[in-house]
Amino acid sequence: MKIANKVLWILMVLPFVFSSCSNSISEQLKTEMQKLKSQCPMDQGDGVIMTDVNFYENEKVLEYVCSVEGIEEIDETVTVIMKQAIVDALGSDLSTFESLSVKTILNEDYRFRYIYTNTAGKKLCEIDITKNDLP
Repeated sequence: MKIANKVLWILMVLPFVFSSCSNSISEQLKTEMQKLKSQCPMDQGDGVIMTDVNFYENEKVLEYVCSVEGIEEIDETVTVIMKQAIVDALGSDLSTFESLSVKTILNEDYRFRYIYTNTAGKKLCEIDITKNDLP
């Protein structure tokens, strides 16, 4: 009976532990995204400027908006290639967002959204990365 009580107690407490862990991640992400936002626009090199970042806490989305110089259109084939390059970069065990690993963030059901625009602000493509995209 003691074991059953301990198991029941663990099952009752576990959701609160994970919820608190998730809240901690959320607060940390919010803080880091605010820091990034304050630094925008940021030159990323090769004609790419990060113009904005947003954190949508309820939707669990970390959004990056980048302006690409000299590009007027990105077709579906190029979007797929870009997504694979992002997944390859984020999928590394060494890939981190400040002190959190990208895999940890994605495993908490957050998504990374990359929106690419031309310099006039026209949306060229949108790429969402979820935990299902990582190897």
